[in-house]
Amino acid sequence: MKTRSFVAVLASAALAFAQEPQPVPVGPPVVAPAAAPQPPKTLALGMRVPAETVLVDIDGKEHRAGDCKGKITVVNFYSITCPIMRGWEQRLAAIEQQYGKQGVVFLDIDANSTEIGTTPPAKDGKDKPYEKIRAHLAAEKLPFTVLADHGNVVADFFGAQTTPHVFVFAADGKLVYRGLIDDDQHDRKGDQAKRYLRDTLDQLLAGKTVTPSETKSIGCAIKRAGKPKAEPKAPELPKNGGERD
Repeated sequence: MKTRSFVAVLASAALAFAQEPQPVPVGPPVVAPAAAPQPPKTLALGMRVPAETVLVDIDGKEHRAGDCKGKITVVNFYSITCPIMRGWEQRLAAIEQQYGKQGVVFLDIDANSTEIGTTPPAKDGKDKPYEKIRAHLAAEKLPFTVLADHGNVVADFFGAQTTPHVFVFAADGKLVYRGLIDDDQHDRKGDQAKRYLRDTLDQLLAGKTVTPSETKSIGCAIKRAGKPKAEPKAPELPKNGGERD
């Protein structure tokens, strides 16, 4: 009978040990640290804008989201060169004049790099990048407070696509409506028009649930920084009274 080598015996013993159940270490379970919550990339219905969000208007005044706390707030993405926006300008101004008396805040944001440039103007006052906007507001007698969104930071967070594109926040700061001002761009439907923005404000002021909470925006594409100036624009609302939803 052959004698097994010492190496072969050790190898056999090691294999037998490996095949036997081994004791499980006792101790507290290892828990992986929870991942830090990530801020949302795009504003959704029911969400609030961070209070520290700030934009400067064309007259150099800062406006912080936190300043609107406790107030119904309407934010519209605006353009002075969009012909589709022009179709709603005067009615939006009338809505602002009516509901502004009831404490509703109205802000218009210009995020078009073709109108406000890509960077804020120097504080020395030599640059006058907003003169065309001021001239347009004066010529049309519009009461709008226009904020400049250089780099489209706020437009991207809101998910704003067109001018106009309306966002309405309840007094608690939550987004309750986004979309069209109404479905009557050319002001031809009379009492048959769906007055989305007016209805939203009436429902909020009456303490009711807002419905509908969303409609599809129609207008000129926002000219974002770093993109070609000649972006395609969305089609106008049909002039024959058809509705897009």
